[in-house]
Amino acid sequence: MGGSQGSKPEAPEELRIMLIGKTGAGKTSIMNTFLGKAAVTKNSFASDEAPCTTETAPFGNQRLVLADTLGLCHTSKSKEEVLSKLIASTFQFDSEQGPHVFLYVHRWEDGFTTHDVERVKVLRRIFGKEAMRYFFLLITHIDGDLSGGQKNQIRKFIKKVGFKTQKYCVINNRGNENRKTKEQKELVKEINEMVENNKLRNYTKEMFEHAQEVLRNQIQKSKTQRQMGAGDQHVATVAKALLSPVLPADFVTVVLQANVWLATKFDNCLT
Repeated sequence: MGGSQGSKPEAPEELRIMLIGKTGAGKTSIMNTFLGKAAVTKNSFASDEAPCTTETAPFGNQRLVLADTLGLCHTSKSKEEVLSKLIASTFQFDSEQGPHVFLYVHRWEDGFTTHDVERVKVLRRIFGKEAMRYFFLLITHIDGDLSGGQKNQIRKFIKKVGFKTQKYCVINNRGNENRKTKEQKELVKEINEMVENNKLRNYTKEMFEHAQEVLRNQIQKSKTQRQMGAGDQHVATVAKALLSPVLPADFVTVVLQANVWLATKFDNCLT
């Protein structure tokens, strides 16, 4: 018999999770926790020209496809390269369909700074306002339970950056196995609920291209435009190599110019 009208859609068999966050936030540790082993090393991006590291982990009745992206504020990569890798990573799963969720990983260091807020707003410019319903916040490196004050800071941060869901999860990377398992189950449960609210739809390339058109209009009106010079040749070569496999050829230059503008205008929060 068919399900009743209005019944919830089933969770996807393959749940695509893209981990985003500042370098040192704990993305790689989270990925390894789901894999149950140290399958991914923290230095995997040092010489690897691939946009991201992707691994698959069984979890309950689902298959989690986890993409560990290059950290924002990376110390040995240019900001333009980091942004280009992030965009290329979005469509590593599929040529048209991106992740079910952008899992934004934040390392707790007594709350959130202005730069933490601005960093997420850069992502909103890149992926568009519509992408905010695909973002979910994960807090790492909190020992014990959250205090009332900490919960209030998290709620304020979610409101400021524009995430559509008010929910979030906490994982203590150094916790014991029982606690980690409990926290993992809670995280996947909350992600699945968000995916159900999004009617199981992935973030799409069409959404990204629309977001970039909006961003291009903002740049054209901006007083901080910067044209690429001869010194940017290496940046352009690397970015084109990353973006060309996943974006239309005539769109790569548009995206690269946007990344240069973002790297210049938001230098402080991306350093």
